[in-house]
Amino acid sequence: MSITPATGETRPMRIVVVGAGAWGLPAAAQLALRGHDVTLVDRYGPGNARSSSSGPTRIWRLIHADEPRVRLALQAVQAMERLQQRSGRTVFLRKGVLWRDTSSLEAAAAALEACGVPYTAVPAAEVGRFFPGLVPDHRDAIWQEEAGVVLAATTLAAQLDLFTVAGGRTEFGRAVAAVDSSGTGVRVSYEDGATDRFDRAVLAAGPESEALLATLGVRMPLRPYLEQVVTFGEPGRPERTDDLPCFIDGAAGGEPLVYAMPTPGLGYKIGLDRPLRDYTSADGDRSPDDEGIRLTAARMRRDIPTLPTELMQAQVCSWTDSPDGKFVIDRLGDDVVIACGDSGEGFKFSALIGEILADLAEHREPDADIRPFSIRRFDAGVEWRHHSLTLG
Repeated sequence: MSITPATGETRPMRIVVVGAGAWGLPAAAQLALRGHDVTLVDRYGPGNARSSSSGPTRIWRLIHADEPRVRLALQAVQAMERLQQRSGRTVFLRKGVLWRDTSSLEAAAAALEACGVPYTAVPAAEVGRFFPGLVPDHRDAIWQEEAGVVLAATTLAAQLDLFTVAGGRTEFGRAVAAVDSSGTGVRVSYEDGATDRFDRAVLAAGPESEALLATLGVRMPLRPYLEQVVTFGEPGRPERTDDLPCFIDGAAGGEPLVYAMPTPGLGYKIGLDRPLRDYTSADGDRSPDDEGIRLTAARMRRDIPTLPTELMQAQVCSWTDSPDGKFVIDRLGDDVVIACGDSGEGFKFSALIGEILADLAEHREPDADIRPFSIRRFDAGVEWRHHSLTLG
């Protein structure tokens, strides 16, 4: 576990979780399973088209360029295994990943070695041994077997089932306008004019986090934006790409990073790390971007010409970057837990972060690999009204 349980509270509490995405929904499920009276609020509901958590698949991997994230990734796999056992559903698949890059390979190899995670160094000319059909270039790669696909839609469904069976209540189609923790507990104001009081609040509002934090007097710039993923397949043979590994191709020669994964029953999903535009709450357009589809298809035909070429799906979703590109996970004062800044990597840690947020709401202490995500690292550039931070 990520949190030392000895210091936590065990009394039943009335808790509101704002945001039913990849972080908020697992937190709500965990808190309900622990016996708390939990209300889950989301304007649109889980996996909606405007969120960062929609779609069938995401990549999970152990390979990262720093030790703390490798250790967290190891814990995340254990958390997904616990979710599978508890829910009776398969929520992730092992496929392996090939990571090709120039700038990050040395650091990634060092981090894996330090954490005792085996890997294979792959010379540039041999990448096709690990990803059939991949055209070599001048860059070496790393192959790591402990990686694969999070079945994202199934994961959300499993967490929602656990939440419901544990007695949790949903308020979908309702929006939170403000949160106030200046008194005892937390006062939540809804856009419909109603208010309610809770013992604790967990705020995991994705691209709407900056505005919600501002109502608490927390002024922190976040950058939500929209990106697109494109799935190619072969009609009538969606299983053709199911056994392929995941692939991460670092930015090179002015071209963006590529992340790609098999999506069972559909095809092979490819994303260019190329923002379409900034996110705004008034922008509900999630129409596919034709130029983005063209660029993705051209990159695929050049680098992996053996993949099927039929366009099966193009999906636009939101990402939210913090100022330094890392997660923001913390407890503000006694009563509010925050989680934002997914930076496009939130789903691979979804089950684990749900446990972490539940632990923080119960005042359990974070381990050393969680503390660097504290909002305190932005003290010099963040304006506060009445909160003190509790993560060291």
